[in-house]
Amino acid sequence: MRKWVVAIAAALSLSAAAQETTQSNYAVKDDYLIAKQGKSEVWAIDVDAHLASMPESERAGFIDSPKRIQQLLGHLLLRRNLAIEAKELGLDKDPVVQRELMQAAEVVLMRHRLDEIRENTQVPDVEQLAKEKFLANRDAYQTKEKVSVVHILLDTKKRSDAEAIALLTQWKTDVASGKSTMEDLAKANSDDPGVASNNGVYADYDANAFVPEFADAVRGLANAGDLSEPVKTEFGYHLIQLRSRTPSKPYAWEEIKDELVAAERDNFLRKAQADHVEKLKALPIEASEESVAPLRERYGTVQAAPAKPAVAAPDAK
Repeated sequence: MRKWVVAIAAALSLSAAAQETTQSNYAVKDDYLIAKQGKSEVWAIDVDAHLASMPESERAGFIDSPKRIQQLLGHLLLRRNLAIEAKELGLDKDPVVQRELMQAAEVVLMRHRLDEIRENTQVPDVEQLAKEKFLANRDAYQTKEKVSVVHILLDTKKRSDAEAIALLTQWKTDVASGKSTMEDLAKANSDDPGVASNNGVYADYDANAFVPEFADAVRGLANAGDLSEPVKTEFGYHLIQLRSRTPSKPYAWEEIKDELVAAERDNFLRKAQADHVEKLKALPIEASEESVAPLRERYGTVQAAPAKPAVAAPDAK
């Protein structure tokens, strides 16, 4: 366990100079030994390589976890120890294994080639195109409706459906008459795990983020203060009160311009990649029936299932 603590500490506690380097170009980061196990070593550049297929914007969030670092280092060390054993046994000399290694390298190189096409393609000014699409389909560019609700959840592990419905129905009457508040009832009774921190209140939520039955009930509440009937979901029964509703509204062009221009740039770059792939796929393939046909016997022949014996029809009497 101490070895893991040391390894993780080394990964999280770079020198100030190394930390400055990590803020610069991804390709020129300092390399250093992180962990050893058996004959295997893992260096910083090994982690760089493992994360290379992940979007750069997600790498910091992924690695900001001692548990994930431990799992990653364990995976890399185990894989490398097994690979070292395979080489010591001469398994890498097998012609098929060598081709497998070549094909694995081709997958990596293919990904980097596509990235290179994206990075080196000149994108024209697409702002006008983005604005034209925006103006032609204004209904598609609107803010989401937001709702604020407070709810009480009663599960049916400790009570029957009828008991849950009866309690919530009584509390609805108490809230409607001003005898109690939803927050007080939620704090005292709700089985929602989040009630300790939010008193049952969910503020400024997209109604579509709730489970379907809950969302439908919220849509049925027209005015602030309206209360639902007891609503059953997979979690139990809910009493819901609407606190506020912020309707959706169209975006102004300036509010969404950057997002739409970025989307058009991405579309252009994706098309550049796809066009290059299609160009390669369109190259003539040189193959003959004589070279392809033997593949059907190369790995053995398919055994046909034996035919079922025919069943004789009964004699007519």
